[in-house]
Parts: sequence; structure tokens; C-alpha cells
Amino acid sequence: MTLHEPMTVLTDYLLAALSAYWARRLARSGKTRLSAAGGNWTWALAASAAAAFCGGSSHGFPALPQPLPWILWKSTQASIGLAAYFAIRATALRLLPPGAARAALRLGAAQLAIYLLWIARHDDFIYSIADYGLAFVFALAVHARAALLQADAAARWIAGGILACFAGAAVQALGLAPHPRFNHNDLYHLVQMLGTWLIYRGALAQRA
Repeated sequence: MTLHEPMTVLTDYLLAALSAYWARRLARSGKTRLSAAGGNWTWALAASAAAAFCGGSSHGFPALPQPLPWILWKSTQASIGLAAYFAIRATALRLLPPGAARAALRLGAAQLAIYLLWIARHDDFIYSIADYGLAFVFALAVHARAALLQADAAARWIAGGILACFAGAAVQALGLAPHPRFNHNDLYHLVQMLGTWLIYRGALAQRA
């Protein structure tokens, strides 16, 4: 079986491995017991790892017999939605007052449900970007406020991670390719590695 886009597959798998490693480290750190936010960031990183692995497999092996390509792509889309959902939960539970947190949790659950129903019939990646982007704009706004007004060190790390993820998305959208054998998707994955590490570092630094 011929491997398609080998560098993209390699960087996707590396992103998956690192995200899974950071999720495991966060889970073993005790933050999941001390903080509901820590537990949700652990799941967000785990879902990101699943999305990267399934996405890399979808890029690399498009000629697999059906329905395997469809399963891999739908798993990629669903994992992205779950990462966005857990990011909303982690943000709301730690940084919002109880009433606002409950509202954000309800809206996040509704967003996830609508997204999953929508992608059941729509394959375009733009819908995943829109869902993920909406969740992370919310997370960035809340963490940036905490970083600026409350001098919250953990929030600074996480806000920086989200900004790095947005920078990676811009690289992909603009098609910035530093080399013919290292395309915009490959560079996007490298920037995402930085973003997910910063988020992990922030989740590790936070308190309940």
C-alpha cells in the first residue's frame, strides 16, 4: 500500500503522539483530582491526539477500502468537536462564576450536539474549523481576561497556546509552505505542537 503525503502523515502522527503524551502526563499529575478544569484539559488533549492520528491516517491512506476512509474522516471531525467541547468546559469551570459557567456548559453541549449532527452529512473541513474556532475564541477571551486582570499565570500559558493554534490555522489557510516537500499542512502541525504544549503547560500550572 502506497503512503500518500508522507511528511504530512509523519507530522500528524508526531502531533498525535505528543498530544497523547501530554494528556497522560496531565492525568498522572493529580490535576484531574484537584481540578475539574484539569480533567477537561486532559480530555481535550486526548481528543486532539485522536484527531491528529485519524487525520494523518486519512491523508496517508486514501485508497483504503470503504468504509475505512469514511470512518477515519468522521472520527477526525468528531474528535475535533470533542476537543472544542472539553476546552469550553475547562474554561468555564475554572474561570467563570457559577451562573455564567452553567450557561457556558449548556451552550457548549448544544454546540457539540449540533456539530455532530451536521457533520454526519457534511464532510468539508471548514465546519470543523468553525466549530473549533468558535470554542477557542471563547476560551481565549476568558483566559486573556484572567491573565490581564488577575495576573493568572496558568491563563497566560493557555492563552498563548490558543494564539499559537490560531497562528497554525492561519499558516494552513494561507498555504504557507517553506519547502516543496514540507507543505502548509506540515508547518501547521509543527505550530500546533507548540500550541498544545503551551496549553498542557497552562493546565499543569493551574489551581482549582
